[in-house]
Amino acid sequence: MKRLRQHPLRFHAETHPPGQIFVPRIRPLFLLALFLAPAFFSARAEAEIACAPETGPSHYVARVIDGDTLVLDDGREVRLIGALAPKPDLSLGSAEGWPPADASRRALEELVGGRQVTLHFAGGKLDRYKRVLAQLSVAQPAGAAWVQQHMILSGQARAYALPGDAPCLVALLQAETEARLARRGLWSDDRFPVYDAADPDALLRLTGRFAIVQGTVRTAARTKETTYINFGERWRDDFTASLPTAVVDRGGAEVATRIEGLAGRRIRVRGWIERRNGPMIVLSTVDAIEILDGANTGAADQGD
Repeated sequence: MKRLRQHPLRFHAETHPPGQIFVPRIRPLFLLALFLAPAFFSARAEAEIACAPETGPSHYVARVIDGDTLVLDDGREVRLIGALAPKPDLSLGSAEGWPPADASRRALEELVGGRQVTLHFAGGKLDRYKRVLAQLSVAQPAGAAWVQQHMILSGQARAYALPGDAPCLVALLQAETEARLARRGLWSDDRFPVYDAADPDALLRLTGRFAIVQGTVRTAARTKETTYINFGERWRDDFTASLPTAVVDRGGAEVATRIEGLAGRRIRVRGWIERRNGPMIVLSTVDAIEILDGANTGAADQGD
């Protein structure tokens, strides 16, 4: 009888007597590898998300709801903080069957569906709907993958930050820049443009929706409560970005000088459009200001 290959389980078919239960002889190193594998993946997961230093529990994914929301095996919903998947405009009809949203949901299912994920925290842990806010890692044969970064790199989500949950934004913006330049996923779709700050009427039509806006800053003005970044002469009508002055002050003199020096610079900001006279985006962190005509992102990265 022909001898079978001895990798990775070492056995000889001809030495297995008929009628007996066959128990293969497993190499000790193989057993050791199996024993150490969970610890290996866990260690890699922690190292991959340095911006979220608090490592939480691991759970299996029971269900994927959409491109940035899933349900764990204990019934809790988790929102992938920092990665915003495409959502249909519910005012236009049913949420079912919108291709960009469907593609994002499928991408997340392929990445984490039925697999074990580890939760990582950098700020608030629950939103107002009691959903868990966490960065996620998922163990893969090649090492742990950072779920939010993977979704953004593949063009299935956009980067964003909420107050108190901004430490990972810089890394996620870098991933988004790569995806946009390569026109991956939603960046090949005209329904996801980078909007022009010089068109306030178009921005007002986006009130309540997430948008990425870029343009040249005209002035930056500071009050006790709020710092304003104005993109036009008529601040009551033109597009403005703002952020709490307390956020600027926490960054020290370097950040304050950076904000003061924005006049004449071409920048990109992101967030939900509000109507405050003209259109406005309220920023939660100075990291949400991308300088396009300097070293931050490169002058070649000018949007769509």
